[in-house]
Amino acid sequence: MAKGLKAPKNITVDFKPSARQYELWKLLQPNYCPVCGGGVEQVLTGYDLNKNPQYRPQCIQCCNTNLPQLILGGGAAGGGKSYVGSVWLASSCIRFENIRAVVARKTLKSLKESTWNTIKMVLKDWGLKEDVNYKTNNLEGTLTFWNDSVIIMKEMADIPSDPNFERFGSSEYTIAFVDEVSEISEKAIEVLFSRLRWRIHETFKTSRMLLTTNPTINWVRSRFVQDENGEKVETREGEAYVPFSVFDNPNEAFRKIYEAALNKIRDQATKERLLYGNWDFVEANDMAIYNKFDGSKHLITGLKESVYDPSKPLITIWDFNVAPQMSVLTAQIDYENKKVYVLEEILGKPENKENNTPALSRKIKSKLYRDKQIGGVDVTGDPSGLQRSTTNEDGVNNYTVILDNFGSGVLRPKLKLLKKQPPQVTRCDFVNEVFEGYQGWELLIDIRCRKLTEDLIYQLKNNDGTKSKAKVTDPKTGVKYEKYGHLSDCLDYLLCYYLRDSWYKFRSGNSETTVLSTAVINEGFSY
Repeated sequence: MAKGLKAPKNITVDFKPSARQYELWKLLQPNYCPVCGGGVEQVLTGYDLNKNPQYRPQCIQCCNTNLPQLILGGGAAGGGKSYVGSVWLASSCIRFENIRAVVARKTLKSLKESTWNTIKMVLKDWGLKEDVNYKTNNLEGTLTFWNDSVIIMKEMADIPSDPNFERFGSSEYTIAFVDEVSEISEKAIEVLFSRLRWRIHETFKTSRMLLTTNPTINWVRSRFVQDENGEKVETREGEAYVPFSVFDNPNEAFRKIYEAALNKIRDQATKERLLYGNWDFVEANDMAIYNKFDGSKHLITGLKESVYDPSKPLITIWDFNVAPQMSVLTAQIDYENKKVYVLEEILGKPENKENNTPALSRKIKSKLYRDKQIGGVDVTGDPSGLQRSTTNEDGVNNYTVILDNFGSGVLRPKLKLLKKQPPQVTRCDFVNEVFEGYQGWELLIDIRCRKLTEDLIYQLKNNDGTKSKAKVTDPKTGVKYEKYGHLSDCLDYLLCYYLRDSWYKFRSGNSETTVLSTAVINEGFSY
C-alpha cells in the first residue's frame, strides 16, 4: 500500500460508452481475445539465431494470433477518444496493483493542459479523493494510487541530442496511452512500445498501447488508415484501427454544441477532418511556398481514369534524388482547353531497390505497357540529370539510361529538357500564379498524388524566397535527406517547359514582348 493512502470504500464507475467507444474499449481489455472473448497465452514459435526462444500471443480458446496490441482510435475531434483512454488508464490502475501506466503527448505542457486534467476529472467523478485515495507529484509527473499503481506522464518530442530516445533508459511500463499521436514520430512510438514489459504476464498477458489522433497526413495515416493510393490499409498483425466522428460522443449536449461550432468553420477541409473524421483531406498552409495551392480546387478524385488518353503524348518528369526516394510525375496537357493534368506520381523506393535510374525506368516502362501508352512519351525533369548519375554504370547519365530502357519501339521516347534550372524564386511564383489561373490555365492533380500534395503543403520558403529544403534524419538508416521539394521540383520543370509562352511572359514581368525560342540541344531552351 502506498504510504499515507487508503483504498476507497466505494467506487462508482460511471462509464456509458457509445458503440464506437465500446468497440475501442474491448480491444484494450486485459487477457481478452476480440474474436471469441477467450483468454491469452504466450506460445513458443521457435528460436532466434542465438537460440533464444521466441513467443507470440495466442487466444487459448480459438487460437487467434492477431491480438491487437497497438491500437489507434482516430478521427474527428470531440469523438470521445481521449476520454476512453483516460478511463482505461484509471480503471486499469484501480483493477491491478503495482502497474505502471504511461500517458504521453508531444510536450508535458500540452499533456498537463489536456489529458492529465481529464484523468483527474474521471477520478473525481468516480468518488476518488486526492491525497486520500491517490496523490499527484507534479514535479515528477506521477499520479500514485493506494495500491502502488501509478500513471506516469511522458514527453515524446523528438530531441536532436537524443534521436534514439535514450532518455527512456531501461524503464519498464505496463500499458501506455499516447494522445495526439500525429504530433509524434513513429520511432518514438516504437521505442515506447518496446518498454511495455512491467508485470504484463500477471495482468494484461500481452502489451497494450492506445494511440489517438485527429485525421492527419503523416505516418499514422499510411500505417493504419490509407495507403499512398487512398486505399484502405490492411493493418499489420497485432495492430488495429477504430474510426471516430464527433457523432460517436455519447454526451448529446456536448455533441450538439461542438457540432454547431465546427459547422461554422469556413475551410471545408478542416471541417471534414474535425467534424466527420475524414482522412482524405488537404490542409491549407499560408506559410508554404506554394500558398496558392488549394486541395478542394486542384485535387480531383479519379482524375487519371477520367482524362488520361494513351493515344496522346504522356509526359514523364524526373527528379534523381535517391532519398527518401526517386520521384517521377506523369502528366498530359490539353492545350486547346488550357488544362494541365498531373495524373500520377511514381516513386522509386529504397526498400524496393528502385531508387536508381535503371530500376525505376524499367518499372515505369512496364507500367506504360500495361497502360497501353501508344501516343509517345516525353522525358523531362531536372536538367542536371545530364551531368550526374543515379546509376551503376560509369560515364552514363540518367537520361541516357531512361531513353535506352524505354527503347525505340512503341513508346517512342523523346528527351525534352530545359538547358538549366529556372530561377527558383521566379519559377515558384509562376507555379503559384498557374494555381490561380494565370492566362486562363487550370492545373488539376489526381488526389492519389499523396507525396506531391504533402510537398505542396509543407514545403516552406527561406527569407530570400527559395525553397527551404530542410534535412531530416532517417530513423532507420541515419541518412540525412531533404524531406520535401523533389516532387514539387518536377511540377516546376513541367510548367516552365510546357507552358513556356506563359512562363516567358511571367518572367518578363507580364510584358507583351514576344520571345522566340528555337529547338536547341535536347529540344530545350535557355534564358
